[in-house]
Amino acid sequence: MIRRVLVILLATAAVAGPVRSAPAAAPSAKGSFIFQFENDVLGKDASDRHYTNGMQISYQTAANRVWGWLDSWARRHIFSDPDVQLHASMALGHNLYTPEDIASSELVADDRPYAAWLHADLGMVGYQQDRLRVLELSVGVVGPAAGGEKMQKWFHEVIGSPDPQGWHNQLRNEPAVMLVFEQKWRNLSGPRWLGLEFDASPHGSLALGNVFTYAGLGGTLRLGQGLARDFGPPRIQPAPPGSGYFVPGGRFGWYLFAGMDGRMMLQNIFLDGNTFQDSHRVDKNLWVADFVGGVAVAAHGVRLSATYVQRTPEFKGQRRPDHFGSLAFSFRL
Repeated sequence: MIRRVLVILLATAAVAGPVRSAPAAAPSAKGSFIFQFENDVLGKDASDRHYTNGMQISYQTAANRVWGWLDSWARRHIFSDPDVQLHASMALGHNLYTPEDIASSELVADDRPYAAWLHADLGMVGYQQDRLRVLELSVGVVGPAAGGEKMQKWFHEVIGSPDPQGWHNQLRNEPAVMLVFEQKWRNLSGPRWLGLEFDASPHGSLALGNVFTYAGLGGTLRLGQGLARDFGPPRIQPAPPGSGYFVPGGRFGWYLFAGMDGRMMLQNIFLDGNTFQDSHRVDKNLWVADFVGGVAVAAHGVRLSATYVQRTPEFKGQRRPDHFGSLAFSFRL
């Protein structure tokens, strides 16, 4: 029932007729769809453990085509610069978390809990030449209602992996609410070598909620051609901010990138356990970092990106970092 409500809310937001807001700067006439897939089978050892799968589909409106009341509120409180290009974003996502030993039906007390998170997100995104700002509200559910057991068992059947046995130990049902703020800068006037562009993009992020509460800082380096088309590839929370939006162009554009994001994690429901009732939990590490690298290519309104992620241990007793891959496919309507 909860999943149906989330889908209906997202669909309603997507089809509601947007009102053209006051133009801020050469707005694009088309929105973007973004499909994202993250899985540890794409990582270093192709194993199932910890953050094991993430999927998200999102839509971002064309520039300055935002519902009138939301546009007015955002420009008054979040995006005060008159030159900002304002977009609304909507997403539906699903994340899975498991301990390292999925063959045991017993509770693995010294490893992280089984958990699933189903969420719908509504955000405002402001673009300028040298900066990106995002404010996003995520509402969903953690627990059996998120359908994690069925999803993982189905996926493992498709790829021929062992059937996970411990989902009856997962976190209990709990509403999941989170507010996220992200700011990213880019320097497009950096030096050029052999016709290649280079930029350095620092970023900061804050999240508040019973899913994640954290403060993050980091940066990304990019080298390639056509860097002005975006602010880096998109990722699933928690992660270094990228941009679902990108500027289309007939010419082929590409870049290599590498970066890191360090977070002070004050709350992580997938390690701390349920907020309002007893559940399996482990002692989380306060400091967590992602080290990322990959490639993105774009042409004719389509963008593809592949990212490799190494995440430092997230809880006491975790023996090694986690590795997973992230794929994103974006296209303009």
